[in-house]
Amino acid sequence: MPIQLRPMLALAVSLSAVLTAEVAAAQTTAEPEGRPVNSGFALQTSLVSTPLMLGDDFSGFPSFEGGLSFGYKYDRFVFGIGFDFSNWSETEDFRVTDPSTGNEVIGDRTTTSYSFIVAPELQVALARSADRRAELFGVVSVGLGTWDSVTTVDPDINPQPVPLDDVLRLRVRWRLAPGVRYWVHPHVAMSLVTGISGNYRILEPDSSTDNGETVGLTALYTQIGVLGVF
Repeated sequence: MPIQLRPMLALAVSLSAVLTAEVAAAQTTAEPEGRPVNSGFALQTSLVSTPLMLGDDFSGFPSFEGGLSFGYKYDRFVFGIGFDFSNWSETEDFRVTDPSTGNEVIGDRTTTSYSFIVAPELQVALARSADRRAELFGVVSVGLGTWDSVTTVDPDINPQPVPLDDVLRLRVRWRLAPGVRYWVHPHVAMSLVTGISGNYRILEPDSSTDNGETVGLTALYTQIGVLGVF
């Protein structure tokens, strides 16, 4: 081999070694398959169950609510505005005497209620697996909304005029809980949350009412959610 070719061959071998090392390092540090995206627009749907909120004393506090929230995910944090809504009813039988005939009549009394609330929410991943697909996170939210309840009777033996209703009905709710989340896809995660929820139903009196009313309840709640990041 000519002497002048030896430096060129040595240089070629050195460059090949450097490139091989860089490729190996890139393969070693590549993100694990399925690792969630670091940031993006966040959309979450959820179903919340609060069975301890059943009962006549807490009419206006639903036991099931559907929710939809919009926000943004950045690394460990998910910021959002949630909209929770529910519409439910219950029916009971009753007996009443018809004043015109004197006969006993069996009827149905149906109470239909709805609730709507807007709640800013913050989720923070407290611990994550090495591939970041499994997360233990905390969530806190405070919301304000409204509720109403209407009762109908069938048959209505003695109908009464419907009074004008100027009462302001407010609902205040807070939530504080830990949760677990698993990313089934880099853009989609499933979550389960169990924590404490406080609900307050407030009636502001109108001009003809002397006193308002405030009813509060603190109970456990469970939430199943699907989070998408785009």
